[in-house]
Order: sequence, then structure tokens, then C-alpha cells
Amino acid sequence: MTVSVQPDSRVELSGLLVQPIAGRIADWTESGKLDDDALDGLSTEARAWVEHSIAPTDWAEVGDVEALVDLAASQLGGETGLVEWADEIAAELLGAAPIADVVEAARRLIEDGPGFAASQSGDRLLRAVRWQYEGGASHFTVQLEGLGAASAALKSLLGACLARIASAGDPRSFDTRFAGVDGETLSVFGELEAEVLSESEASRLHRAALIP
Repeated sequence: MTVSVQPDSRVELSGLLVQPIAGRIADWTESGKLDDDALDGLSTEARAWVEHSIAPTDWAEVGDVEALVDLAASQLGGETGLVEWADEIAAELLGAAPIADVVEAARRLIEDGPGFAASQSGDRLLRAVRWQYEGGASHFTVQLEGLGAASAALKSLLGACLARIASAGDPRSFDTRFAGVDGETLSVFGELEAEVLSESEASRLHRAALIP
């Protein structure tokens, strides 16, 4: 199955994703790991998110978020650290609406659960991005287009979050990953773990053997 959605206008990120980033920077500042001077490079909006938070229903321009991601990357050791941190952010997103509702709906699907979770969560975390989905019962690919101006660091964080959310969209074990952080298209993709595929094939053959 293939599904695509066209963008609206300029790309923005949901407060759902921005707040965990801003909140961690606020914690680092309060604990002394980040000096107040480090916040001077932030826009007025980004600094306000660090000092006062951003509502989940608000939207943030990519440029303002990039400065926050840069600060986070400097503390976490670059893109690798951001990817590891994405597990924590994704766990927070999975614990509340609307992402929790998306994942619950995905797990009720006969197939396409992880792809549904990735595409629909991407639709809630990003505005004005074109996405395209391809997949089925054992594999999926979600391509997010329109992020060419975003940094590799931001796309790494976003891709890792969506991959983690996608894996929660199926009770079976899916190997989910992301790619394209240096290009125009960010891809989140996955397939059933080999042992799950083997069990599925064995079950299919067993059922076939029972048919007279």
C-alpha cells in the first residue's frame, strides 16, 4: 500500500517535540552545566521556551528549534548523543496523547501498524511536510520531504524519535531505523525481525499442511 500527503507551507515543529528539548536545556542551565551566556544565541521565542515552556498545541519554526538542538548536541556529544537521547523523548511522547492514541490505533491494525504510527506521529510533530508511506505486514518505509533546510542534527533527533515510536506500533518485534539526514528526504523504515518472520512462515506452512 502507498499513501502520500502534500505539505501546506513552511515547516514547523510541534510543541510536543520542542518542549522536551527546551526542558532539558532549562535543567542544564539550572544545574550549572550550561551557562546563562549559552542562551544568548537563542531567539526570543526559543529563550522563552527554555524559561517558560511551550504548549503542546503551539508550533515552532525550524530555525528557532535548531538553536536548541545545537545546545543539546554540544552537551550530549553530537548526533550520536542526540539519537540516544531520542529514546527518552520518544518514551515521553508515547506516554501521552496524541502520540499514545496513534500508537494504540496502530497496534489494532492487522498490518501497517509501525508505518501508520510513524506517518501519523510525523504528521502531528511536523507541519507543512510532505510524507509518503509504502509497506505492508512485514515492512514499511515513511519518507518525509521538505526537511532539506533542517540540520543533520535535528533530522537525526526527529528520525530516531519516529523510529522508536514506529516500533511501538506493533506488538511484534520490528527493526526500525532512519536514514537521509544529509539529504532532502528523511526516511523512517523497518521490517520484522528475522526470527519473527521465521515463526510467521512456519505458521503459514503449518496451516497450509492442514488444508486437505
